[in-house]
Amino acid sequence: MNRLVIGTRASKLALAQTQTVIARLQQLYRELEIVIEPIHTHGDRVTETPLARIGGDGIFVTEIERALRAGVVDLAVHSLKDLPTAPPEGLLVMVPGPREDVRDVLVRRRDFLGSPAEPGVRIGTCSLRRTAQLRALYPQAQILPLRGNVDTRLRKLEAGDYDLIVLAAAGLRRLGLSEGLADRLECLPVEMLLPAPGQGALALELRADSELLPLLAPLNDVEVQAATSAERAFMRHLGAGCYLPVAAHAWLADGRLHLRALVISLDGRRVVRVQGSVAWHAEQAPRLAAQLGVMLAEQALAQGAEEIIAEIRAASTV
Repeated sequence: MNRLVIGTRASKLALAQTQTVIARLQQLYRELEIVIEPIHTHGDRVTETPLARIGGDGIFVTEIERALRAGVVDLAVHSLKDLPTAPPEGLLVMVPGPREDVRDVLVRRRDFLGSPAEPGVRIGTCSLRRTAQLRALYPQAQILPLRGNVDTRLRKLEAGDYDLIVLAAAGLRRLGLSEGLADRLECLPVEMLLPAPGQGALALELRADSELLPLLAPLNDVEVQAATSAERAFMRHLGAGCYLPVAAHAWLADGRLHLRALVISLDGRRVVRVQGSVAWHAEQAPRLAAQLGVMLAEQALAQGAEEIIAEIRAASTV
């Protein structure tokens, strides 16, 4: 193959993420011509409606996968957390490393000197996962909906619509914005605000019969793929979608694959927390990741997670 067409969302962040993949490919294959095909997805076009109400899983990937299956593009680059957890028919997903910072961050408006715990403070986010956990952390704050790309969200913050907003650390770093915002950023530890499954990781998607597989193999990271697979297996076994308040974070330490996860009600008052680990063997990574995710999902279901998810789904259809 002499020419590679990569499909991705048309947002500044998606294009920046794709450029990191291109840089790595060009280090390996200097003669390869690489072209980006920006694709506008349903989630990009509908910017004022909460994500949970505009179609759920796949709203940022469906059009890209359609172009991939049709042969319009050869490879797709996604934020892994945007991908549905069900295996895509006729497609393969590979997770490159390294994984970016998985944490969420609070960004303060320039003239706001207060605390997120103060009564009436306005905190903006588009995520039900963040909304629910923020309500538990800061019960006196107003948690308000916030849509749009990173630049749009930052503009709304400075316009005075919010006192603080929550963003992913990974996105700010990939856009080169972290340093400029450093004096008004607060990184929230994962123990405080658990991230979305797959947060901070990219996904490379290709056709199952593609000749690209050996070309992309050097980019695959077994440890990152295992950690994110455990997180996503947890969510998939619960029957939960990308935009429900389900959080999970897996990591490798001391020869074990660890997973911490939760399911939380929208008001933040009911939380099911689970944690566990399995012995790590790289050659058995896919099986171990699935085993750990399913094991903790079963524990969460036994503790009432199914009822929380059902209530949230029922509320979102009202």
